[in-house]
This record gives sequence, structure tokens and C-alpha cells, in this order.
Amino acid sequence: MQRRHFLASLGAAAATSRLSLHGEDAPGTARLTLLHTNDTHSRIEPFGAGNGAISGKGGMARRATLVKQLRAQLGNVLLLDAGDVFQGTPYFNRYKGLLDYKLMSMMGYDASTLGNHDFDNGVEGLLAAMAEAKFPFVSCNLDMKGAPSLAQRVQPWIVKEFPGLKVGITGVCVNFKGLVAPKGHAGVIWLNPLESLKPVVKLLREQEKVDMVVLLSHLGHDLKGSGWDDLTLARQLPGVDVIIGGHSHTFLEEPVRVKNEGGETLIFQVGFGGVSLGRIDFTVSRGVVKAASGASLSVTN
Repeated sequence: MQRRHFLASLGAAAATSRLSLHGEDAPGTARLTLLHTNDTHSRIEPFGAGNGAISGKGGMARRATLVKQLRAQLGNVLLLDAGDVFQGTPYFNRYKGLLDYKLMSMMGYDASTLGNHDFDNGVEGLLAAMAEAKFPFVSCNLDMKGAPSLAQRVQPWIVKEFPGLKVGITGVCVNFKGLVAPKGHAGVIWLNPLESLKPVVKLLREQEKVDMVVLLSHLGHDLKGSGWDDLTLARQLPGVDVIIGGHSHTFLEEPVRVKNEGGETLIFQVGFGGVSLGRIDFTVSRGVVKAASGASLSVTN
């Protein structure tokens, strides 16, 4: 084995060891790992030289390898994305997002939400790319009655089930104003994310009886009072266990913990361009998160 490959494998093993939640599971206890990306922006290949600290990082083939390794080591795993898959490299100009969704499908993504740049080729362009997506899209604050074909592809929420564990997943998108031209989101109306989420979280908790609620958010981490962001939402919305964030390209090394009247919500975001893969491990017992730890895993050769 070449030295650099050996060192990389040591790094992956160390990350796995650091995040593992040890101890015997009590009856009714289950474990779940969330792997996640955001704002990948059609970065199919790694960043080249001259990109500072992110030079040589990223690449979808490398991400796929890392995800495969982690799935082989772990039990219950969800692979999620927080939007803005589109726009940023010539691959998007050439393939209009079809290649991104095809490779994400091959990687086994479980769900994604939509970001503002995912509307850069309009609703019809988004729908054309979605033909390659073998995973569901979730967003509860987009009124799509004027775009019925898109409404058939985007669900307000989904439930993923594992042995002894039900996970509710929903999503929210940033306000289109100033970011997406009206013709780009024709037939799609942005709605207040907090008011849209309240009934969804209630439904997931009370009717679907989920053990965890995961929010895929393309609002931004901290907008300093200029609009809805993950920090503001977490403080005002109990019942969400974790917010997987996007939009602001914020590099976090570990999840941020926010207190609210329901307890605690974790927030995590891993920059942009697929240079990192987020990982959060949970231990859940009868609908309550008993332990959680997370880290940003660098996607390198």
C-alpha cells in the first residue's frame, strides 16, 4: 500500500473511532448515522491547485468511496443533501444537472432538498434533471400548486424506517427574492419556513410517531438578522433533532447545539463544493436522542 493511501486510511479509521458511540444498547435503543453534503455546485472533480486550503479536495468519486467505506462499518445510515447541487462548473453548463443527480443516485442518496441555484434553469430544467434522480426531494415551504409536475416530485416530508427506528425528514428553501428571477421559479411560491414547518413537525411526531426529525435547510447558518436562518429557526422550533444546513457555505468542524423549549437542536453544515462530508452519530431511545456526536470529514485521496 502506498504511504499516502495508508495515511488516508488511518485518518478515516481515526474519524470513525472518534465518533463511535460505545456501550451496550438498552432495550428500545437504536443508532443512526447521518452523512450529509450541501452546496456541492456541480463540483464533479476535485478542486485543482491554486484554490488555497481546499486545493486537491473533493470530487464525487472520492466521496462515493468514503460513503461506501462508512456504510460498510456502520449500521443505520442516511445520506442527505441540503441543496444547491447545481451551478458552478462547466459540468453544469454542459449537463444541466443531470450528471449531478445521476451520480448522487449511484452513490445512494436517501433525500435532498432544493436550493435557490437548483432553479437556475427554471422549473422545466429542474424537472429534466430530476429524471436522473432515484431519491426523493423534500421541501415544505414551497407552494407548487402553479407547477404541478414539480409538486409530484417534491414532497413536504418523508419517513425512513430502520429496525426499531423511524426518522422523519423534511426541508425548507431560502426566499427567492433577489436570488432567483421570477421566471426561474414560475408557479412556485416561497412561504414562511417557521409557519410551514410547525404543522409538519407536529404531524411527524404525533401521527407518524417518528423517533427523530431531520430538517434539510437551505436557509443559511447565520444571516445576522437579515432573514430566516438555521440558528433563528432552531431557537423557535422545538421538535427538530437536527438541522442539516446549506446556502451560506459555512465550514463547521462539528455540530452547533441550540437550546429551545423542546430541548436541543443540532445544526451542522460542511462548507461547499463537496470538500467535506458531514457525519453525525445518534443514539435514540423511544423517541428521544440520548447521545449525539459529529465531525466534518475531509474528502481527499
